[in-house]
Amino acid sequence: MQRFAVVSRVCAVVVCAASLVGCGDDGETSSQGFTSAGSTTAMTATTMSSTTMSSTGTDPTAGTGTTGEPGSTGSPTTTEPVTTGPGVCGDGNVDAGEDCDDGNMDDTDACTSACKNAACGDGFVLVGVEECDDGNMDDTDACTNACANAKCGDGIVGPGEMCDDGNMDDTDACTNACAPASCGDAVVQAGVEECDDGNMDDTDACLNSCKSATCGDMVVQAGVEECDDGNMDDTDACAQCKNAKCGDMFVQAGVEECDDGNMTDTDACLNSCKNAKCGDMIVQMGVEECDDGNMVETDMCINTCKNAKCGDGKVQMGVEQCDDGNMVDNDACSNTCKLNSSKSCKAILMATPNAQSGLYSIDPDGPGGVAAFMTYCDMVTDGGGWTLILNRNVNSDQTGQPDINVVNGAFDNTRATNWNFDVDLFWTDATQFVFADKQNDNCNNCTIAQYDSAIRSDKPAGVAYSNACPGVSATVNVKKLVGPQANMVGTGYQCGTSLGWGSCGGKNCHFGTHWQNTSSDGQWSQNQWNEMHFPSAYSGYKAYGTFNQEPTAWCRSCGGGLAAILNASSTCCQSQANNAKARWTIWAR
Repeated sequence: MQRFAVVSRVCAVVVCAASLVGCGDDGETSSQGFTSAGSTTAMTATTMSSTTMSSTGTDPTAGTGTTGEPGSTGSPTTTEPVTTGPGVCGDGNVDAGEDCDDGNMDDTDACTSACKNAACGDGFVLVGVEECDDGNMDDTDACTNACANAKCGDGIVGPGEMCDDGNMDDTDACTNACAPASCGDAVVQAGVEECDDGNMDDTDACLNSCKSATCGDMVVQAGVEECDDGNMDDTDACAQCKNAKCGDMFVQAGVEECDDGNMTDTDACLNSCKNAKCGDMIVQMGVEECDDGNMVETDMCINTCKNAKCGDGKVQMGVEQCDDGNMVDNDACSNTCKLNSSKSCKAILMATPNAQSGLYSIDPDGPGGVAAFMTYCDMVTDGGGWTLILNRNVNSDQTGQPDINVVNGAFDNTRATNWNFDVDLFWTDATQFVFADKQNDNCNNCTIAQYDSAIRSDKPAGVAYSNACPGVSATVNVKKLVGPQANMVGTGYQCGTSLGWGSCGGKNCHFGTHWQNTSSDGQWSQNQWNEMHFPSAYSGYKAYGTFNQEPTAWCRSCGGGLAAILNASSTCCQSQANNAKARWTIWAR
C-alpha cells in the first residue's frame, strides 16, 4: 500500500504536468498524449513504475522481488486505475463543457474566467485585441459590434453623430465631423454649394445662401457694389450694381435724355445728359454755328443757332433795317437789308415777319407823289402791322383841334412830330383802324397795347374817304383791344366813308366810333367799352384854355372809360378830376 501511494503521488505530478502542457494552447488537443476536456487518463502500474524507476534506478519500497506482496521479488503484476474527480473551471484542466481552462480568473486574456474562449461580445475586453466589449449587439452605442470604440469615420452612426459615411471626404453630404453638410458649416459641399464662409454676413463675397456674391443677387456686396436691385434693367436707378448717374453710359429712364459716357459737352449728348439742342447755350460741333441760349431772334445768334446775317429773314437789331429773306432787291427790303420805302407798316411786316415795333420809312402812294416819310409802326398788337396816322396831344400847338387831312402840329417827342397824315394816303389799302388814347402821358414810342383805352373799328363802307358827316350813321364792327371789358366785340357807328361821327356843319365833329346810332347834331351818351371819339377841327371847341380853366377842348371827347369809373373816360369832362392833357391816336392797317 505504501508503494501505491508513492505511485499515486507521482501520477498526480505527471498528470499536472501534462495538464499544463495541454492548457498552453488555449484548449487545443495536447500532443503529449492527453485528450481534450472530459477524457479519463489511465495509467498502468507498469508504466508508472517503469517511468519512476527509470528516474531513480531503484524502488525504495521494493521488497524481495515478489509481486504485490511484501518481500516479493521480480516485476509487478497489476495495479488499480487512477481516476480524477469532477472538472472545475480554473483548475487548469479543460473539462467537459469548457472551451479552455488556463487556471486563472483573468477575464482579459484568451480564456475567460468562465472557461470560454475570449470573443467579441462576451462582455470582457481582450487585452491587446479589443478596445471595448459591452456585451451587446447594438452597433450604434459607444462600443461597436467589432469591439472598437465608436468614432467619426467608422461608417457607423454612433453617439453624438448625425451621420457617418466612413470616409475622409469633407465635401460630400456628411462632413468629417460626422454632421450633415449644411450652408454655414464653413465646408463647401461639392455640387451643392458655390462657397461656404461659415458666417452670417450677407454682404461679403459668399452669401448666406452659399452662393458666390454676384451683381443681380439683390444683396449689396460691401466695398464692391453700390446697389443691387436684382434685375438686369440698366435704365433704372441701379445700373450694373452702380448708382445711376450722368456719365455712366446708361440712360436712366425718366431722368436722362441721353448718356454717352464722356465729358465732351459739344457732342450730341451734353454733360448734363440732355440731348443737345439749339438754345441750350452750348455750341454743338458741326451742327450749330452759335448758341446764345435765348429765344431772341433779333440778336447775333438767331433761334436756329445760325449766325445772324442779311437774308436769313430775321432783322438783326442795330444792324439791319429789314430782312425779308429773299434776293429781290427792289421790294420793301433791299439785298443789303436796308429798307426800301414800303406803302405801310402792314407791308413791312409781311416782308419781314419778325420786324420790331419802331420808326420806319413808308411811302403810302409809292414812288412819286408824296415823298416817303418816317412814322411809327406797331408790329405786335392784335397781329401788328399798324401805321400811326394821327398822333395828337391837346394843347401842343395853337392851331386848334386836329384835321386829319392836314399835317398839323409841332415837334413834341421822339416820334419827331405830332403826326397828322392825310388819311387819303392810307384809305384804299386799309381795312381796319384803331382809336386809342393815353391820359396825361405823351407815351413816347408806345405800342397800342400800352395806351389806356383802344377800340378797333372796321373801315366804313365806301370808296373814297371824306371828312364830311352827312348825318347818316354807318354800322361798323368794333372790338375793345385795351381798357375795361377788353376783347369784347360789338357794333359801333360812324359817319359813312369817314373816321368820325356827329355833323358839325356837314363835317365830322369828332373822330372815332360811337356806341349807338346818334342824330346828326352829335348827341351822345357815354359807354365804357365801345365808344371812342376825339375832337376835330370842325367841332367848334377851339378855345383850349388852361388845364384848370375852361377845359372844353376835350369836354366832348371820350376815351372809352376808366376801369375804376366805368362811365367816365380819361378825357371826358364828366369827370373834372381827370382834366389833363391827353394823347389821341389813330392807326391804320
